[in-house]
Amino acid sequence: MIRILLITLMFAASPALAEDLPLPPIPPDNPPVDESAPVPNFDARAPLPPSSEQASVNVKLYRADPPDPSLGFLPGSRFQNSEDRKPIQTPGFSVTVPLK
Repeated sequence: MIRILLITLMFAASPALAEDLPLPPIPPDNPPVDESAPVPNFDARAPLPPSSEQASVNVKLYRADPPDPSLGFLPGSRFQNSEDRKPIQTPGFSVTVPLK
């Protein structure tokens, strides 16, 4: 028990065994002049006000657009999940509520 405690204290009191960090690169004497610095967009406009002040409900077909899982398969083959095999996508409701 005492050995474990001594070994633990020895490792805890020793300096870190990691290497020193490398020095950062020195900036060039002549910075590039072919690229301009980013500037604010002076043509930016405020968002458009909502077309209606009332809540609205719409029926939509929601279809997620996930990444293509068939990229790891042989050419000509395609993985289809249960959502891809449905002949008709499940409808859903879209509720829009304007905030004041």
